[in-house]
Amino acid sequence: MKRVILVALCILAQAIGSASWAFADDLAMAATVASSSHTILGGVVKSVSWADQTKGTKSEIVVIDAAKKPIHILVTSTTTLWDSDAKAIMPDKILTKAKVNVIYLTTTEGINVGKSIKILK
Repeated sequence: MKRVILVALCILAQAIGSASWAFADDLAMAATVASSSHTILGGVVKSVSWADQTKGTKSEIVVIDAAKKPIHILVTSTTTLWDSDAKAIMPDKILTKAKVNVIYLTTTEGINVGKSIKILK
């Protein structure tokens, strides 16, 4: 019985440890984020690229704002993604030419980090 409990605790410790490692980059990035957020209302998705660990790329979308300016936005594990009914969605639901509302933060290095992306009808 003690052995089963020990094994269960080891598995739990590994799960907690791996989860904290998975989000370490996001937490480090959050520490460098400026305090003010920016909003794009009714923007149009120009391009979407999702992370590929084999190539070392990160997830990013490019949204055209009301002034027709392309804004590059990094999508992290802490970015919330919503459909038009305010239900959580997976990243593959965000397609080019979709109208979106975006809330993002800009780091001191000038990187735009997505906080929330909502697809509009």
